[in-house]
Amino acid sequence: MYDIDFSQGKWFLNHVTVNGNAWNDLTTQTEVALSTCLKDSLYLSYGKRKVPYIIPVLNDKNAKEQLNLLKATNSVNYVIQVIGKIIADEIGVINISPHDFNEKSEASISIQVYDIQKGKLIYSHKTTGIIDSENKNKDVVFGKSIETILKKCLEKELKILMKNSGCQKSKIYGIDKEC
Repeated sequence: MYDIDFSQGKWFLNHVTVNGNAWNDLTTQTEVALSTCLKDSLYLSYGKRKVPYIIPVLNDKNAKEQLNLLKATNSVNYVIQVIGKIIADEIGVINISPHDFNEKSEASISIQVYDIQKGKLIYSHKTTGIIDSENKNKDVVFGKSIETILKKCLEKELKILMKNSGCQKSKIYGIDKEC
């Protein structure tokens, strides 16, 4: 289905970004999950396994140029990029006041994998989480925070990536799970 095999090559994990800003807790969650499969083949933008150069967030405008630069360094084979987006953040954790309008919280996480030698995107998948409250709602709403929605979307995306990459076990939230 996808041309991804975690048993081969060197993999670089870029910082997880949400609406263009780095989110350290999501980056750590991703690193923990991927390190169970990639082990010494996982390289980061920080810490002991840091690559000696900065890899920007790849997009349609800069991907070709950046992948060509990375190809010349011959230091990593793949770039894993996790991008989050907060679409709406209207529901608090607990909403006790009645309201006459729709409220929702919505966020998404996308995981993209680039093959440096091929110079192209080889994997892309996105999960979206939504909490919606109805018009004229008089009930107390116990919603999830936008951070929780992002973490749950990331957990689901990591499970899908692990399954599609040939990894049989992942450690997400510190618990071994079959993918």
